[in-house]
Amino acid sequence: MEYRPWTWKVPENYKETQPGIKRQDAHEKVSGKAVYTRDIYLPGLLYAKILNSPYAHAKIKSIDTSEAEALPGVRDVLKFSDPDIEYDSGIGAWYEVSGMYDVLTLPGISDYYQHPMGVAVVADSDEICDRALRLMKIEWEERPFILDMEDSVQPGAVKVMSEIKRVHSKAREPNTIVADDVTYGNVEQGFAEADKIIEYKIRRTTHSAAGVEAAACVAQWRGEFLDIWTHHQDIPQWFLVHPTNTREKTVPPLAEWSRITVTMPYQGALFGGYSWLGYSSCFTRLAVILARRAEGRPVKLTFDESNFCTLSDDAGTYTCKIGAKKDGSITAFHWHVVGVRNSAIEKTYECTGIPNIRGSYEWGLVNQGHMICIRHGAHCSLPHNVMIDRVAAEFGLDPTEVALKNDGCRGHDWEWITRYQKENGFPQRWSLKEVIDKGKEAIGWDKKWHAPGTKRLPNGKMHGLGFVEINEWTWQAPEPAMTYASLMLRNGIVAIVGVRSDIGVDSESGARHIVASETGLKYEDTVVHMRRSDNSSFYMWQPGGSFSTAFINTQLVLAARELKRKLLEYAVRPTPAYNTSHFFKTEGPPAFPDKKPEDLDIQDSHIFEKANPANRKTVREVADIFWDADPAITHPVVGRISGLTMDGKPDANLYVMGRQAHFIEVEVDTETGLVDVTNIVCVNDIGHLFNPRGAEAQQYGGAVMGLSRSTIEEHAWCPRTGVRLDLDLVNYRIGTMNDFPPSTCLINESHLGYAAFGAYGIGENTGAAMSGITVSAVYNAIGKWIMEYPTTPDRVLKALEKI
Repeated sequence: MEYRPWTWKVPENYKETQPGIKRQDAHEKVSGKAVYTRDIYLPGLLYAKILNSPYAHAKIKSIDTSEAEALPGVRDVLKFSDPDIEYDSGIGAWYEVSGMYDVLTLPGISDYYQHPMGVAVVADSDEICDRALRLMKIEWEERPFILDMEDSVQPGAVKVMSEIKRVHSKAREPNTIVADDVTYGNVEQGFAEADKIIEYKIRRTTHSAAGVEAAACVAQWRGEFLDIWTHHQDIPQWFLVHPTNTREKTVPPLAEWSRITVTMPYQGALFGGYSWLGYSSCFTRLAVILARRAEGRPVKLTFDESNFCTLSDDAGTYTCKIGAKKDGSITAFHWHVVGVRNSAIEKTYECTGIPNIRGSYEWGLVNQGHMICIRHGAHCSLPHNVMIDRVAAEFGLDPTEVALKNDGCRGHDWEWITRYQKENGFPQRWSLKEVIDKGKEAIGWDKKWHAPGTKRLPNGKMHGLGFVEINEWTWQAPEPAMTYASLMLRNGIVAIVGVRSDIGVDSESGARHIVASETGLKYEDTVVHMRRSDNSSFYMWQPGGSFSTAFINTQLVLAARELKRKLLEYAVRPTPAYNTSHFFKTEGPPAFPDKKPEDLDIQDSHIFEKANPANRKTVREVADIFWDADPAITHPVVGRISGLTMDGKPDANLYVMGRQAHFIEVEVDTETGLVDVTNIVCVNDIGHLFNPRGAEAQQYGGAVMGLSRSTIEEHAWCPRTGVRLDLDLVNYRIGTMNDFPPSTCLINESHLGYAAFGAYGIGENTGAAMSGITVSAVYNAIGKWIMEYPTTPDRVLKALEKI
């Protein structure tokens, strides 16, 4: 059967019923009754904490735990050299999945200040854990540290973080995790064809999630059975049921899959569903090991500084060379990144017609903390939009026109994409033009745009406009083995069943609404059952990466249509019944005698005859009687997209045709360097809108997060000691809604994605895209480039040569 979700017909009355969407979690959260992982308490609960290193880089030479062990209330002390933990290891950052590197669960060498390492204490309370850790007598061997990745990747650099095992084939001594160089097209030829070569360097400092719920995991063994309450989305079974064999000794699985039960309470500060990615699997493994030693008592492991110890993957140095023509066409570019990602070959390659692209990068170990995506895409959006701005400025062009001039997919221009759309059943639409036009009208771009540094306001400040654009993600459709939610209807209520954490983004409401619309049930007759694992037989795709809505709802459309077919078949089948002895089944008349399923339909939770709508019965009346004989359960597996063509030839590529565009207006005080954002417009083409309020919330919150990154957030380390200076929300400032004006949030629906009805995700998009937006606005205001992020007042004054 052909699997082309973007061609599916949207249910009738779909838009009309959207205003009635209400959040399932609203009462619990507003009333303060919602239970998060940190709130979990079980009878006999023990508490566990890990030693946080006081040094940026140091080895434990010796450790005396005798005083800690003698402290009343201490139940266990686990040292890094103990056989239970010595060789245990796991994912040190999410990219280890792709074969990057592996870290010890409880290392004996600290890799950064406050690194959880060395020893873990289990006690009757958090306070006793803290006291016990202070009683440890440790002899340290301080080691040289590196805070700048440009220093780390040098061949002559001092070796750091020696216990981390770099496993990528392109790792390089002494500290490089991976170095790679990828080219599309002929970059040198592209430079030769350019009217102008533009070169510059961007520097981005490090920031972190700084969330309000730090990491926690509760584990309890019941004989050979394991229960886990986790602050994480990915199923912890994955971390526990496979042996680890990257070290000198293979560590057997900690538990068998069928004997693990996971509960996912409400999640705070999850930022994409993987929790604090830099150490998450090791943290879960450590909690399980400590609980195994506790002989049946539950253990809650916490790490209070976790949200400050996982750092952004967009930090780094971007050395850029751009070739462009006078009309704004970019003929070639080369970005060399000293950082975590090869930015050039990701989103800019996917969403431009630029024919010649080279991306190279070097990722080196630094004694700051693990780096991972908190809002994926920022590492691409930053250099992408600086490039558009620099080309526009070089030739005196409007940056929105330069963006349109270079729009396309994988080197193909938009005329080519339009032919592809027509050939494969997509609407013929130009997403970037649509979102730019909406945004320009909302902010008044055509009336307000001016040459850089030319508009001084009556208050003495300089006025500026800023603009960014990039593709929308995620654009793919789910494939087999990716998402397996189940629908179960009983007592007239359909339950969406699947393991998933609730991180607050409310994709659940969109899922309930599409199930209600496809089945004909009322929205209030749907419910999401999640967080409790049945060993992952049913699994709702994790919230990270903006996959959630597109992946979950595509499979739910199939499940809901299958359920509706089943309900209509119930209505015309003889009904099962029990005789008075309750032992033998008999058959009763159908709910709708002499009718066929196609004669009936479902609306407002009633099954009715199309030709005679007054002939109706509730879904519950029809379906309940079949539960024992043929329960109303559906669990379809999605298909696999195939048969895509271009010009009649097979083309399996999934082209990214949806776009987003965001605009800001600023006032820059040239005496203080302060940048005031006075107007924000966000436009996202999400293909198809499942949940209006949820999408707007992602735009609004994303704008605040993105602008916070662009103007405020950066971590600081002492250059002499390597100690982090801002491990709390007092010293590490983040932007809030009080720092920025309200956003105008606009949605575009082009139906150009590959998921159900052409849907895209939205979750990470706005925050990532806007994380570098101030460079264009400040340049338009003062006529000076600020290539160091964030654009803080001191950097503005430095650009103005006032300091």
